[in-house]
Amino acid sequence: MSELKGPVILVDHDDAGLKHLKAVCEAVGEQTLAVQDVQSIVSVCENPLSQPVVLRSENTAITTAEQAAQLSQLCDDYLVIIALNEADTHRTADFFRLGAADVITAEESAKELKQTLARVDHLAETRQRAKEYSTELEKTNHELQESLRLLKQDQLAGLEVQKSLMPESPLAFGDYEISHSITPSLYLSGDFVGYNFVLDRYLLFYFADVSGHGASSAFVTVLLRFMIGRVIRRHMLEKDYVALAQAPEGLVEYINNQLLATGLGKHLTIVAGSLDTETRQLRYVVGAQQPQPILITDGVAKFLPGKGKPAGIFEDASWIVEQLELPGRFALVLLSDGVYDLVSDKEITDKEQTLLRYLSTSSGSIDELKEAIFLDHIEDPQDDISVLLLTGGM
Repeated sequence: MSELKGPVILVDHDDAGLKHLKAVCEAVGEQTLAVQDVQSIVSVCENPLSQPVVLRSENTAITTAEQAAQLSQLCDDYLVIIALNEADTHRTADFFRLGAADVITAEESAKELKQTLARVDHLAETRQRAKEYSTELEKTNHELQESLRLLKQDQLAGLEVQKSLMPESPLAFGDYEISHSITPSLYLSGDFVGYNFVLDRYLLFYFADVSGHGASSAFVTVLLRFMIGRVIRRHMLEKDYVALAQAPEGLVEYINNQLLATGLGKHLTIVAGSLDTETRQLRYVVGAQQPQPILITDGVAKFLPGKGKPAGIFEDASWIVEQLELPGRFALVLLSDGVYDLVSDKEITDKEQTLLRYLSTSSGSIDELKEAIFLDHIEDPQDDISVLLLTGGM
């Protein structure tokens, strides 16, 4: 099916100059429409993609850059055919270079004109497809931009939800203080912390890193917050000192079962702990969290023992509760594995020793700790970077 529709537009200052072409067009069944100049084309051309426009070469100057630019623009807007006279045959390449759809001679035969119109018809088809593709691309791009706008709104809303669920930082009780910092790699973070002083005696805390990044991981942190919050509220309402004295026993098992039940395919590493502020007994569980918890006393930093599987993968998994008595003056630091990206060493063991060296004398406050690991100087982290600091007697 031909893309050429409507009369062929013949442009000439002298109507007599196009009499032959008019006759040939009619001979091949094409209607014609004559206009006096280029400026008149717009008023008669109903579809620039389907109506050929014929210009006489002697009336089409391209000797200056401005003239060449004008013809090039015209060729972009219309299906321009240049009718050459004998004196202008040497300019054929110039006209093609400026975008002419085709070049014919002023004495074109009916057979030759039919072949020319067939070539122009092919170009018209190509331009029509290009326009349709451009329109579709523009529509798709608009839809994509709208989707991105909505996604950004959703992520910002999610960020506000996440922030609202974070504990107050710093939080103090007696000579104990606990604080945190989370630097997400995206709007939303898969890292999450929670802590609270319960019944004026116990400090309960957890530090989790959900697999993956972005919204899906962030939603699991919200789920985690409500799962643990439900357990803590029950102990508080019942004033269950026995259960609190045994915390966090059974907590990661509970989280593990809940995650598996959701079927989300998400898992997390975690450190969950309980500090009895009267006896200074620290009880904690490590669920595949790296680096290990770090205890700093008397200017010496060391990793605490403890190991276990991540939660959300293995059914019937269990975790061992570690226990130790904290000294009168200490700092306990929990870090997510994103902190490894801040250390230049290549091997993990070397990174860990560097972290111990950095933190041994710079863990009095969350700001000192962040400065020690250069956290304030990173702009686009590859992974979420989270820090939790618990100090006593500092």
